[in-house]
Amino acid sequence: MATCAFTTPLRVTEPPAHFMHSIISQNFTRLNASLALYIECERDLEQADCFDLAFTSWAADAERARAEVLERVAQITIAPVERPSDLPLKRAAMLTRALIESESAEAFTGLYGLPGSHAHLFACTEGGVIGARARRTLAAHQAHLDAMAELGEFNDPGEGWDEVAPEASSMPKPLACEH
Repeated sequence: MATCAFTTPLRVTEPPAHFMHSIISQNFTRLNASLALYIECERDLEQADCFDLAFTSWAADAERARAEVLERVAQITIAPVERPSDLPLKRAAMLTRALIESESAEAFTGLYGLPGSHAHLFACTEGGVIGARARRTLAAHQAHLDAMAELGEFNDPGEGWDEVAPEASSMPKPLACEH
C-alpha cells in the first residue's frame, strides 16, 4: 500500500495575499517620504526671511532633503525591473528627478504635464495586491508632485520680469547736481 505524502507546501501555487516589496517599490516608498520632507523644507524656506539667523540651517536642511530625493531616484533608476508594476514607479522617479532639476518654469510645466498626456506610461495595470499597492503609491507620489508644483522655486511669478523691463534708453536720465 502507498501512503499519501504532500511534497509541495500548502498554498504555494496561490497568489500572495499580502504585498511583497521589490527593490524599486521599497525605494519608491522611501522616495515618497523623502519628497514630502523636501517639500516641507522648501515651504519653510519660502516663509523664511533671509536675515533670520536660522535661515542658513533651513537652507542646509533643504539641500540635504533635495540630495536625499535625488539619491533615492538614483537607487530606483539603477535597480532592475522585477515585475510590471516597477515600470511606472521607475518612470515616475525619473520624472521627479527631471522636475527637480528643471531649469525654468516652462520646462517644469512641460514635464509636469507628462503623466496627464502619457498616462499609459505612468499607470500601473497590474492586478491583485501588488497592483493595488503600486497604484496607491503612485497616487501619493502624484500628490507630492502637485504640492511641488505649488512651490515658488518651480512656479516663480517674478520669472520673466526682465523681458518686460523697459529699455535703458527710454528710462529718464537721473538728476545730477552740477557745481
